[in-house]
Amino acid sequence: MRFVVDKSTLQDNISKVIPAAASTKVTSILECVLIEAEDVVVFTTNDMKMQMQTEFQAEILERGAALVKAKLLSDIVKKLPSGDVEIIREDNEVKIRCQKIEFRLPTLDPLDFPKMDRKPIDSFCEFAANEFEDAMDKVIFATSKDETRPTFTGVLFEREGDVINLVGMDGHRLAICKLKPIEVDGEFSKIVPAENLDDITKIIDIEEAEKVRVSFFENQALFEIGSTSVIVTLISGRFFDYKNVIPTEYSTKISISADVLESTLERASIVSKDEKTNVQAVIFEVSGMMFRVMSYSTDGRYEEDVLCDVEGKDIRIGFNVKYFLDVLKVLDGGVDIYITSLTSPSVVKQQGDEGYIYLVLPVKMPE
Repeated sequence: MRFVVDKSTLQDNISKVIPAAASTKVTSILECVLIEAEDVVVFTTNDMKMQMQTEFQAEILERGAALVKAKLLSDIVKKLPSGDVEIIREDNEVKIRCQKIEFRLPTLDPLDFPKMDRKPIDSFCEFAANEFEDAMDKVIFATSKDETRPTFTGVLFEREGDVINLVGMDGHRLAICKLKPIEVDGEFSKIVPAENLDDITKIIDIEEAEKVRVSFFENQALFEIGSTSVIVTLISGRFFDYKNVIPTEYSTKISISADVLESTLERASIVSKDEKTNVQAVIFEVSGMMFRVMSYSTDGRYEEDVLCDVEGKDIRIGFNVKYFLDVLKVLDGGVDIYITSLTSPSVVKQQGDEGYIYLVLPVKMPE
């Protein structure tokens, strides 16, 4: 195997597949990248949960394949100067040359590398890349990292007529983004691991892709973004019946700038941590037309009267400040907050956007 390619092209393509290279303390074939040079160069990584593959043009002088540590190759390429890079396999060694620089890496047998095969597709949906990326930003953060509740660690992809519901939740909050696909076929309700989706969205910027195609088959999903494809293993199990927890009425409504509320809550969070529960609680108090934000702990107290529009009943309610800050970071313009009661979830919506809804449970207020 022997090919020549520009350093920036090489670096971009190794960065696309590096997330699926397993990180282990002992040498493993799963921490390697499979390099195949035929009509094009193909990079493949696979940690047995996710496989990432990308292809690119290069000057191929000799066909062949090699298998080297992905992170090691990535680290080397980052430190090379600009210009052409030559990659050569000779026997059990891969040479990486650039100007007067030469690295030599051992190669494992490419035939031993495990590949996930593409299977017949049951259903698919295709989105505008920028809309898909925006939707992921608004949903992934609401998922859980608790592996004992696996369905909460993923994002639900659910077809509902001509719309795809993308849903993430962790038991304390729920984010729903309704996305209109460019094309869709078949019925589906699948849970995709959130950590994989986080890696997939990063590819969109590198690829400068216009579309993202998602196909489902058996227990896997295939994401196609430009010249890169990603196969992920789906999360088994039934997703929580989220539609039944969305409030249909409210007692108090607060309309406010997302930026203003975010700044207010950033200040409130400074003295909000309860040392017993480790929760950063903040209090929303509505009295007449006044909206006040408060927090207090052993570290101190905070109060601020915030300019906004208020309607409905007076209320004093506590929230985990982190859960509010997380959603405000992904919203622009004005937001409406609908409060029902001290025990029911409150709803956050972006003004002018009926396709997104965020639910957050209240918490016990500091005494």
